[in-house]
Amino acid sequence: MQVIGSFFVLPFALTDASRLLIDPWTTLAAVLLGVVNALGTLSLYKGFEVGRLSIVSPIASTAPVVAILLAVTFLGEIVTKKLLVGIGLVLVGIILVSVQAVQTDASKQVAKGTAYAIGFMLFGGLLLFGLKPVSNILGVFLPVLIMRWVGIPVLAVPFLARRSTGHGSGAFRLILAVAFFDTFANVIYTVGVHVGTVSIVSTLGGMFSAVTVLLARVMLKERLSRHQIVGFIAIVVGVGILGAIG
Repeated sequence: MQVIGSFFVLPFALTDASRLLIDPWTTLAAVLLGVVNALGTLSLYKGFEVGRLSIVSPIASTAPVVAILLAVTFLGEIVTKKLLVGIGLVLVGIILVSVQAVQTDASKQVAKGTAYAIGFMLFGGLLLFGLKPVSNILGVFLPVLIMRWVGIPVLAVPFLARRSTGHGSGAFRLILAVAFFDTFANVIYTVGVHVGTVSIVSTLGGMFSAVTVLLARVMLKERLSRHQIVGFIAIVVGVGILGAIG
């Protein structure tokens, strides 16, 4: 997926290639963000594998909290009361929508999933924050391309450690689609923080978990619980407040 995604963004990144010479330290930071992105991806998928989706997804979706704290501390972003209310509503809504009822007790499974979810929260928050200063120097496309290239060897290690069975052309078409949308999402987010603030853009970007639940409702006909409906209402109100601000 990283290889395919890099081809999508490569033609655009080449137009900004001269930016690599502006500040080598920023280029190094982009490389480190690639490692962070890959480790976050591994943490998330491993959490889904060994833990419970109802536990992992809500914790993982709080990564914007880490990004906001870093932005306020290191970038001097000012969080007003109105902004704080909007961010709070969206984050609470994301958690409510992501939470599903846990029907059985499996403490060890929950503990494993929680550890990986916290890992993604930290790695994801650092990535959401780090793309702001990096994109200010390298532009939008170069950081995404660098992260893709760096992610290839990092993600290849666990992939090669498993025995590949092959799944035919259908699986390849699915991977192609996922690679495109994943890369497109990275570019769109980088554009957002490049022109806006980490506090608002990272919060809105954290809605991926809620969107997943909504798609499951529309396409898979899964029923929404009462607290998930309340969560969606909180998200809509929060996004409205953030939109009025920014």
